[in-house]
This record gives sequence, C-alpha cells and structure tokens, in this order.
Amino acid sequence: MNKKIIIWVVINTMIISSCNVIKPFFIKNKKKEARQEKRVEKKIEKGKIDSAIVKKELPAILPKFDTILARKIINYRNINYKTFQAKTKMHYESGDQKQNFNANFRLEKNTKIWASISGFGIEVARALITPDSVKAIDRFNKRYYLYGYKDLQKLINMEVSFKILQDIIVGNSIATDGKITDMKELNYLMSIFIVNDDYSNQFTYNRTDSTLKQFQLQTTRSVSKSSVLVSLNNYQLLENNFLSTDRTYYIQDVKGAAQLNMEVNKIDIDKPIDFPFSIPANFKKAMK
Repeated sequence: MNKKIIIWVVINTMIISSCNVIKPFFIKNKKKEARQEKRVEKKIEKGKIDSAIVKKELPAILPKFDTILARKIINYRNINYKTFQAKTKMHYESGDQKQNFNANFRLEKNTKIWASISGFGIEVARALITPDSVKAIDRFNKRYYLYGYKDLQKLINMEVSFKILQDIIVGNSIATDGKITDMKELNYLMSIFIVNDDYSNQFTYNRTDSTLKQFQLQTTRSVSKSSVLVSLNNYQLLENNFLSTDRTYYIQDVKGAAQLNMEVNKIDIDKPIDFPFSIPANFKKAMK
C-alpha cells in the first residue's frame, strides 16, 4: 500500500476531482430498503424507538429560497456525538490499482481522529489526526509521516480541515457554508444548492425520512477545479441517530479518477475509547 493510498484512506476520500461535472445519480436497493423499513416498523410497534424520530417528512411544498428551512433540513440528520467508533471494509480503485482492506476509525469530536488500516488481518498503517497535524506510520515499509495541513493540501491538491475529515468519517454533511441559491423537488427527493466563493454543493435528501442520499461538491477555484460525489445508503438507526452504513465516494481530478466503497460493519457512539499511537524507534521519516 503506497504513500498516496495510505494518506488518502486516512483522510477518508477527501481529495480532488476535476472540472468535469459528475452527474447526480441514486443507487437504490429496493429489497434492502423494504427490509429495513419493516425492521424499523416492528421496533416502533414494540415501543423500542420513538416514531417521531424516524418519521421526519419534509414539507409537501417547499418555499423557494427559504434559507431557514433549508438550514434546518441540512442540520437535522447530522449525527451528534462525543466519541465515535466505526469498523469498515473498503474497496479502492484508481486507474489499474484495485485494493481491498479494512479501516477502523475512532473519533473524539473536535479533538482527535485515530485510524488503523489492515489487510489479511495484519495492520499496515495507523494514523493520529488532530486539528494541528497528521501523524501516520507505514508498518510495511517502516516509515512514518508528519504533516501539517498545508503539507496535506499540497499532497492532495485540496483545502482540508479537521472538521471536514471528522464529518466525512461520521457521515455528516460537509461544506454547508455559503448562499442557498435554490431548492428543487423530484418525486421522493429534494435538493438544496449552496454556493460560496470557493465551491458549489448540491445536497439531495429523501423526502420521507430526510436522510441525506448524496452530495456533490465542486470547487470553483480557477487554479485547480475539483469535485467529489458521495452517495450514502442503507441507513441504520442507532441511539436515535440515522447512520449510513453503505457509502461510495467518486473522486476525479486532472490526474485521474478514484473510487472508494465503504461498508460500515460496526458503529459505537459515546463509548469510552483510547487512541494508541507511537512511532517505533527503527522507523525512518518519509520524505514529503
């Protein structure tokens, strides 16, 4: 697993895309969604969950440019947590490269992100990310990496912040600052469009339960235009939060395209966690 893949996985797909606009699309698995709806209905009948939490339908008619309503919709399904843990299976493709691996994440909100990447049951990389720096070790090549965010921006050709990284891992909406320019409806879906000086973003929601189905972020900087399309599916209810357990990230830039599929197998919220990280004495510092 090379340096770019390690860093790319550590920040969990927050890279680049190109001037090409990726057309929005929706991945549906009707049988899976039907099974999930039945499970939720049974839990409501047994009184295990509050139906008001699940059924959050969007308005039948959306007033145009109602920014207060739009902000409420964007923020409604964002996951609130103090600590967050997730075990995932990943499939990565870029050009001729194809790799399957596991990635485990631990987060203390606004403080730390810990990531461990493994293949065939063996850990190959580990990272500790804070609001100030990124530290990573490559066990296979016995190397370690120390990055500031400016270094990361040069490496992946995109502005990165700690908040964006944690929201991407958790599955929250990102890049929501800016002017809301439009709100559109199409059958069971609703889209909100946001534009600011650096990017444009389109959020698409399921009108039935207000879950985020996808977002399409495109930078507008003339120097290095880029975009990323994220599709979120198979939502599960956990401690009054809806969490997407099946996600696909499509990224493309002037250097090429990449895709990451993430299957989330286990999630824990607000459980005690630690962040073990140390650099072995025999590891050498990698060149930036």
